[in-house]
Amino acid sequence: MDDALRLRHRMIPYLHTMNWRASRTGLPLVEPMYWGSPDIDAAYHVPNEYMFGTELLAAPITEPMDKSSRRGKADVWLPQGDWFDFFTGRRYSASSPNGRRMTVWRPLDGIPVFAKAGGIVPVQPLSEGDSINSVDNPQHLEIIVFPGADGDFTLMEDSGHYSRQITPATTAITYRWRKDGATSALTVSPAQGDVHALPARRTWDFLFRGITDSDISVQADGASVDSDRRYDAETLTLQVTVADVSTRSEIRVTIGDTTMAPDPRMEDVFDILRHAEMRYLTKEQAYAAIAENGIDALATMDSLEHVSGPDMEDCSDSHMPSAVRQALTEVLLRS
Repeated sequence: MDDALRLRHRMIPYLHTMNWRASRTGLPLVEPMYWGSPDIDAAYHVPNEYMFGTELLAAPITEPMDKSSRRGKADVWLPQGDWFDFFTGRRYSASSPNGRRMTVWRPLDGIPVFAKAGGIVPVQPLSEGDSINSVDNPQHLEIIVFPGADGDFTLMEDSGHYSRQITPATTAITYRWRKDGATSALTVSPAQGDVHALPARRTWDFLFRGITDSDISVQADGASVDSDRRYDAETLTLQVTVADVSTRSEIRVTIGDTTMAPDPRMEDVFDILRHAEMRYLTKEQAYAAIAENGIDALATMDSLEHVSGPDMEDCSDSHMPSAVRQALTEVLLRS
């Protein structure tokens, strides 16, 4: 519960922007999937799934957990395009015009949330000390970017005092994707509107999910500025930090080689299940063996979500016993 509340607090910049959108357009924060895809039948068969603002898709788990895998599942439909797990950076492809249906499995603390390629989600770090309950607009922002397509997002901020005459401060954020390892760029435009509601200077963290590590360059108003680059292999995230920049400056982050990252855990699944002693197991014994591997196996099994049903054969080989494949299919990809 604490983690969920902290996540909600981190997402205030995104939620506030979506609430401004709702007040101006009448479009709610939560939208059923068939609103965006009224001509696709599958969009009507995921009643628990919804768009959460313009950038995110959520599929809450509302059923009891599966005792075999110790995880809960949600049936998900992804519209056509590439989608990323919001938390892990794993990529899912829905190539068909009708989208893609699959079953996703998560532990108790996992939430199936996806962002489409080109998505841009602003969040704030959790405050500490005297500023923990501050209602001021944050001096430190994180911008989470999901490569694979161009993206645009306009961040809306205000003083908290409502008036029809007051316009919010707006910060336009654009991402221009170039595939096959070419250079891509993220641009944060100077703040417009009621900029007095904003801090004079800000620190920015730019997090590019689902790509490999790469060289970067950063400019503010056309001049090179210092930045800190880190890469997290666990979440497949390239993070670029730019400190203490005027909110009225233009920031441009250029990535030299934006190559999509493969899922590093896929081979781990097969390494666990290729042991010779597992070759002659019955299906029941396979279930037991999977459970016996405990966290090491369960932590990697969700990597098989990118296949479904008969496609399970595509990721098998002669060393993986059919009983294990069948058990994995039933436990992890059950529909």
